Amino acid sequence: MLFNLTNENNLEKTIMVMPNRAMPWQQIMLIYFLISTVTIIIALGFFSQGFTLILPFAGLELTALGVVLYISAWRSNIKEVVCVADDKIRIEIGHNTAEKVFEIDRTWAQVVLERSWNNWYPSRLLLRSHGRQLEIGKFLNEQERQRLAIELKKILKK
Repeated sequence: MLFNLTNENNLEKTIMVMPNRAMPWQQIMLIYFLISTVTIIIALGFFSQGFTLILPFAGLELTALGVVLYISAWRSNIKEVVCVADDKIRIEIGHNTAEKVFEIDRTWAQVVLERSWNNWYPSRLLLRSHGRQLEIGKFLNEQERQRLAIELKKILKK
């Protein structure tokens, strides 16, 4: 899911920005279990033929794969909630709850899509006010970031 625009009431607009998730956690665990089963069966086959070091290395391989899958799933679970009220913009960033909260004065807020100096790096979507800036949507692709910038600019003009 890229981002959702929800109207809580006429005074406040909320945008929830989340990265695309390939699979839910349960499917990731199922695939990990299947890979682990096949790896252990193959390792036990080689172990029975006298290759005793295959089991520790298979265990290390499965541990590394599990850690990488966990980190990937954890990073894809982040949410950024942008609440635009009459006088303030509140940005909450976190996984299950708001771990970081930022407030910006709506009157002076600017939405800036800052392009990179070369085409290899993605642009940055910044909310600026009073010399401070906050990047949102780091995990979005370029088209999604542009759409979010347009949507935020529309909301701030009202």
